[in-house]
Amino acid sequence: MNIYYFLTIKKKGEKMQPFIRKVKEYIDKHQLINEGDRLLVACSGGADSLALVHFLNTLKETYHVEIGIAHADHQLRGEESAEDSRFVEQFAANLNIPFYAATLEVPKRVAAEGGNVQVICREERYSFFEKTMKNFNYKKLVLGHHADDQIESVIMSLTRGSNSSTITGIPRSRPFSEGHIIRPFLCITKKEIFKYIDFNELSFRHDPSNDKHTYTRNRIRHTIVPLLREENPNVSECIHSFVEKQKQDEDFLQDMAREKYEQHVTVDHEGVFFLDTKCFTEVPIALQRRMILLLLKYLYKNSEILLNDHLIDSILAACNKHDGNITIHLPQDYFLVRHYNIVQFSSGKQQPIIARNVVKEDSWINVGAGYSIYLTRNLTDAISGEKWFVQLESGFPQLSIRQREEGDRIQIKGMTSPKKVSRVFIDEKVSAQERIEWPLLVTSKNEIIAVIGLRYGEIFSKKYHSQNYVLYIKRD
Repeated sequence: MNIYYFLTIKKKGEKMQPFIRKVKEYIDKHQLINEGDRLLVACSGGADSLALVHFLNTLKETYHVEIGIAHADHQLRGEESAEDSRFVEQFAANLNIPFYAATLEVPKRVAAEGGNVQVICREERYSFFEKTMKNFNYKKLVLGHHADDQIESVIMSLTRGSNSSTITGIPRSRPFSEGHIIRPFLCITKKEIFKYIDFNELSFRHDPSNDKHTYTRNRIRHTIVPLLREENPNVSECIHSFVEKQKQDEDFLQDMAREKYEQHVTVDHEGVFFLDTKCFTEVPIALQRRMILLLLKYLYKNSEILLNDHLIDSILAACNKHDGNITIHLPQDYFLVRHYNIVQFSSGKQQPIIARNVVKEDSWINVGAGYSIYLTRNLTDAISGEKWFVQLESGFPQLSIRQREEGDRIQIKGMTSPKKVSRVFIDEKVSAQERIEWPLLVTSKNEIIAVIGLRYGEIFSKKYHSQNYVLYIKRD
């Protein structure tokens, strides 16, 4: 059944200036709209989005902006959905506003993939919005979320849990496509929107699915929010004020987290992220979670990923320890690998820091830090590179290359006690980033016999004394 809502003026003398002034002040305070903007308004035909189009059209001369309307038909209500599209198209024509529509293949995707219908709807809808913005040069997508929607979002975040350390609700503005999403109506309530519609004698469409308790947001809207209004009729304003203050605090903490991130997180040429846990544990807890979320944002190149609280807590726990090794599987074939106090975030295609590369005889091996080695039993001048003679156990010597571990030491000729590898790095002025990858040559018993390119253990010699192996080292 097609459902229209027609509202008539109840108070002929009532003015809508307070509504217009309130929204305009909100827009100007947060600079949501600038002169010359091209605004694409998402309009379902419902009360909120229809009032938004009307409002922006009323003030388009004031802001010197151009407006377009985008309508998405999800094909979930058959002919009724098609009626919505025709209704919005006619509304756009009456106001002489460009109209863009799309019939989304949601039912086909649901049948083929299964999954959450609402998630698929959102993905398809926002994909259509993004294409329309790019094709017709719109820089801002305007959505009709209002203060009552903010109540629902805050409750949902508290109920479901949130990766964020702060509940900031629906953002008034966020990057999208090549521009931004803005929400000018977050400062007003549903009741105020209906008054605006009533005053301007606007008709709108109603989606019956919004009345069902199938979805969490609907259940909160129809059961919890009315109870909150009984306790406090001004709950929308209170939540709006709470979210605004939370946003201010969060912006400040994010700035601090970025500073700490720049100080303590390094990235190599392959895009592998490294974090020293000893430095990380000195960062205030309030910033640790934000640093990790920021790191993951860069790791995944801003793509949307599903990270639950349990996974984030596991990452934080791993980054607050210094002993032993741990591997955590992250979404999309990424891994966290901690080797003592060094944590690496990388894809499964990249070499973990705790990996050991077995040294094979008679072949050049790239061992990292710009070095390659060649181990052979053949004494020859045909191989170029720095030459070291060494006596190794009979048979295959089982040497391997690894990165440093906490407490590593090497016995150097002429010294009465082993020298810390960390001290070798300091003496040789090796940077903190280079130390993470620097290759160490170790025996099957994990004894360090060489810090490649820097120091060689007492079993090595520059002179030949019947040793059974030769190690060649060259800089790539």
